[in-house]
Amino acid sequence: MEPQSEVNPKRVAAFFRRSNIGPVCRVQSSSDIEAWLASRAYFTLITYLNDVSAEIQGIRNTDLFPISKNIKRLTTIFEQLDSMIVANSPAPLVLGANMDSRTKSYRRWAHGMLRDIYKIVEKAVPSSKCRHVNELGVYLSGSFGSSAKIEYGTGHELSFLFFVCALFKAEILDKEQDLAASALVLFDRYLHFVRRLQVTYSVNSSNWHGGYSLDKFQFVPFVWGFAQLCHEAPFSPKKMLDEDTIAKYRDAYMLINCVGHMATTNVGTFARHSSQLWSLAALSSWTKIHRSLMFMYMEDILMDIDNLNALRFGELMSFEEDKSGRHLGSARMGVKSPLRRQMAEDLDDQDQDQDLTSRSGTPSISRSEQNDSARKKAKVEETSSDCMSNSGLSLGSECTSLSGVSVHLPTWLDDCTATSKNAF
Repeated sequence: MEPQSEVNPKRVAAFFRRSNIGPVCRVQSSSDIEAWLASRAYFTLITYLNDVSAEIQGIRNTDLFPISKNIKRLTTIFEQLDSMIVANSPAPLVLGANMDSRTKSYRRWAHGMLRDIYKIVEKAVPSSKCRHVNELGVYLSGSFGSSAKIEYGTGHELSFLFFVCALFKAEILDKEQDLAASALVLFDRYLHFVRRLQVTYSVNSSNWHGGYSLDKFQFVPFVWGFAQLCHEAPFSPKKMLDEDTIAKYRDAYMLINCVGHMATTNVGTFARHSSQLWSLAALSSWTKIHRSLMFMYMEDILMDIDNLNALRFGELMSFEEDKSGRHLGSARMGVKSPLRRQMAEDLDDQDQDQDLTSRSGTPSISRSEQNDSARKKAKVEETSSDCMSNSGLSLGSECTSLSGVSVHLPTWLDDCTATSKNAF
């Protein structure tokens, strides 16, 4: 009789953790908060929030910043989800009617979303990254609210941030190219979509004090919205709630877009429905407001057990302890970002090229094109292509389909129980 080979429990656990059960809930009680604050996922999240804040200073949503093909492909996700809303439209709400129609329509939409989300994600990411479809789908499906309670809040918004961070971790998005667009294009598209969900299905807020007196549902758009205004803002904080400011800058700044949305969906003054935001308008410094909001986000939202109960952790956004020795700092605000500087240089080059062309009468290769070519050549010649060189993760795959990938299909978000700046 042949002796049985010795089983390595750690290897078995690692196999099942990666291949079978998918991302799982890890924060079940206040005793798990300490492990969450020391986890790789927490370090990745805070670093991403800070890096985006520093990158988008002085950048408007309407500026011509780089938008990669991968960002454009990812935004098509919401086009398909939008069509599902149309297919599950509730009956018109008339005076005296109950909300059963909207509740049932929202649950039908959520059921269809959970059924199709993995196929949608698979089509939106490169085929070489198919091994991450399961984890990405879990994060994305958890970002649209609870179909059981018919509510949405900052915990669901946090799940979408996990989705975006995981895209960078999997090298589907590139930090140098996609950092600004991940917020001003991809997250902005998500924001407009969940607003449509909230309005169409009369979704309730799950935030116990109204989005911390900022907004009923969101928080991160305010963090990044204030970050945009930390350099060369065209108006002062005391003007941010004015109707003229909203009319002029609603399409240009995430903050003003949020203010405009709140003005049209809430009854009464900002002092009444958004007292914290109304108070911030009395301050004189955009950087101080941003710092205060970031601190509030870390202290009040990322340590709120209700926001973390349903949050899932996987391979890309790991609950394991971060042992890299990194220290979380804060974003350097109030300065011109590298992206803003590069955009200004490209604009100057274009002006000089136009001047030279008008003098010589013959077109020439622009300096911006030469600079782009040089940057691309330098990138090809780099010895390492790891856009997240400090993270210790390079998780590419040669898999070209979902064959061999075990897909974890969650039922409802609420069913999760006890069983269940350089880091980039």
